[in-house]
Amino acid sequence: MSDAAANGFRCVARTSAAGLACAAALVLAALPAVACGPDFPPDLLSDRHASVYDLVEGTFDFEASRLVPKPAPAFTANENVWAAPGELRAEVEKKELGEAGYARAEAMRLAADDTEAWAVGEGFSDEVRLYLAAARAFHAGDAVLARQRFEAVVALPAEQQRTRGLWARYMLGRLSLAEVDGGAGVDEQQIAAAAEAAARHFQAVRAAVASGAADPLGLAVASYGEEAAIHNKRGDTTAAVRLYAEQAAQGSASGRASLLFIARELFADDTRLNVALDDPLQQQLLASYAYSRTGELEGYDNEAPVPSERLQRYYAAVEAADAAKLAGVDRVAAAAYRSGRYELAGKLASRSDTALAHWVHAKLALRAGDDKAAAQAYALASRAFPQDEDWGVNVREGYYYDGFRPACRVVGERGILALARGDYVEALALFYAGSSQYWSDAAYIAERVLSVDELKQFVDTQVPEPAQPTSSREPGSTPAQPAATQLRALLGRRLLRVGRYADAPAYFPAELREAAATYAKARLDAPNQRRIEQAQTLFRAARLARESGLEILGFELAPDSAIHGGMYESGEFTLDTQDKKLVGADEGQRMAASAPQPAQRFHYRYIAAELANQAADLVPARSQAFAAMLCSATGWLIHRDLPAARRYYDRYVAEGAYLAWAGNFGHDCPAPDFAAAAQRLQLERERWIKQTLRRVAPFALAGLGVLIAGMVFWRQRRTKRAR
Repeated sequence: MSDAAANGFRCVARTSAAGLACAAALVLAALPAVACGPDFPPDLLSDRHASVYDLVEGTFDFEASRLVPKPAPAFTANENVWAAPGELRAEVEKKELGEAGYARAEAMRLAADDTEAWAVGEGFSDEVRLYLAAARAFHAGDAVLARQRFEAVVALPAEQQRTRGLWARYMLGRLSLAEVDGGAGVDEQQIAAAAEAAARHFQAVRAAVASGAADPLGLAVASYGEEAAIHNKRGDTTAAVRLYAEQAAQGSASGRASLLFIARELFADDTRLNVALDDPLQQQLLASYAYSRTGELEGYDNEAPVPSERLQRYYAAVEAADAAKLAGVDRVAAAAYRSGRYELAGKLASRSDTALAHWVHAKLALRAGDDKAAAQAYALASRAFPQDEDWGVNVREGYYYDGFRPACRVVGERGILALARGDYVEALALFYAGSSQYWSDAAYIAERVLSVDELKQFVDTQVPEPAQPTSSREPGSTPAQPAATQLRALLGRRLLRVGRYADAPAYFPAELREAAATYAKARLDAPNQRRIEQAQTLFRAARLARESGLEILGFELAPDSAIHGGMYESGEFTLDTQDKKLVGADEGQRMAASAPQPAQRFHYRYIAAELANQAADLVPARSQAFAAMLCSATGWLIHRDLPAARRYYDRYVAEGAYLAWAGNFGHDCPAPDFAAAAQRLQLERERWIKQTLRRVAPFALAGLGVLIAGMVFWRQRRTKRAR
């Protein structure tokens, strides 16, 4: 920001002298703390009861940013609480004046007096020279001289105020604002005059930017907060809230934080609270705070929320207010529901026709056991919530990264109810509609609840292949592909796992289709091939299962966690602790039928190892290929499941030939030599034939002699009879 603007932040109840430190603390206090770690997506099915009976807490930043429509014209906020004081202004001046010019500008600011500063500034334009001299005086505490210099800047002809005219107007407002704080010998009339002057200067800043003045420091947005601080200091909360709301609507974090602090102050003072309830905008602010900061206003008794006295007094004041004039009533209803005040929540929600009010009605109907009314209210809420509405990061609700979209949440809750009815295809359809946030829930239904045929029919009829190519998944993160790509690939993997090789490849994205098709072809071709070819084909499939198994065979959730690129383990869904009313009648049986075989982490490694073992059955046991394939099978499991790996090693020891490299069995395995295996097989066949002939030759000759003697005897008898 400008020199005294200190990045343009203002605190609600502090003077400009400590503006930056206070504002930074204010904004940081209002920011959510984001946990470190992988981006684990939220889910609803891990606790179905809480998902459908509890109501998500709102997000104050979203609520504050929509208290008023975004003012026109739109300004740009330029706020960075992590920047050092004056950092943004320094960047702008270096770009404008160059490194040498910026060094001279800093020398002017650090000059001992006005005379020295003026001399150092020789060569700058009048606008820049006057502004820098004023900045030096401001920092030195010489408000009179600073005002004279700033006024000289704004008195220049318009064509000479290209850069610093806006800054000077802003600083004149800051100087007047300092007078509003008062001091010895300052009477109320002087303070009122200073407040009026400060407001005029800040309004002039916005007017100048609206007329096209460049505003790289975001002073127009900051001026809302500065002007609001004037009214707040003078006790005019109504005017202050209006300006802070306009600042917040322009995207200002400072404006949102100021509204949060005012809301807290209002809740702490019954007199101010009652006055605020006469102003529609403050009614909305209070309602938004109550809904989005419920945790600040309640305690817990045996894990049940207990509203504080402040919150109880607020509800009492709301009930006493004129229902027809109460703004934000749906937010109050939501807050009352979260506080366990269900009767009040129902009364308030009935006064509103918003999406949030319908959502509250749906949950109240569920609690009353009226499933039909709940379904109707959920349908109304689904239609009313905009699909692109995003409440932002909500750490208390577990939305650390992507933000919270209520439209997705509502359809997800409807999906839980569909599961409870046993309408599994409908449940998938609903979770698929909300899969941008609840992909893990959609994946569970698609992977473990629907049969393969049900899933295939759903995909074929409702999930066409995306026209555009998709980006690949980043390990450790939520999939970046479109939901259609994710669901089709999940189906492709299921088809490969159950042996429907001809159908599977078409459902994979382009970058995986070749690997899937190669694996499918190998599994289809192997049974019809001769031994060595079959072994080679099976081992090719084994290598694909090991090297690309996560992508073409892996479970999206447990045990393989393809959803996280295999890097983090997904817990297995369990139904025994669920609310039985929210579990489908045969959901458990369906889960059992679709369980992984084997039920081991990275189960495709076991498939790969067993395919290599089957390939080893087809080559001579004393061949290099036999040892090499068992070596690979051992290596694929040795660091994960030593007993399973040892089974393949023990087979090699029992049946295979000694090979020099086998001392490091399971590591650095050579490629199988199938040509040598074929030669050895041929030699073994020839040897077997020779050995067989040696063993049976004497018996064959004896039998031949007997046969010849018998034939001679038969002919002789026949001859005698003929005579």
